[in-house]
Amino acid sequence: MIKPERLRIQVIQNLSEERLMFSLIDMKEDGVSGAAIPVTGNEAYTIPGFAGSVVTELSIMVNDYAALWEMIRNEYQGRLVDILEVTV
Repeated sequence: MIKPERLRIQVIQNLSEERLMFSLIDMKEDGVSGAAIPVTGNEAYTIPGFAGSVVTELSIMVNDYAALWEMIRNEYQGRLVDILEVTV
């Protein structure tokens, strides 16, 4: 049986190092998270999953890094979290 899993993707803007840090986190406050990966430009990245998740990794493609940087800085005060529903 295919069961969807809900998890969150988090992006934290690191102003001092001028990069975005992407990670997958569970749905609980202060819960489990995967390792954060630095994103510094337009290319493909793989975000590792976390213990207890059926998602071992998530591949993403950043197409407009400059616009993403500005959106997170101006509209989300440096931290963006969104919910993903993944079927594996």
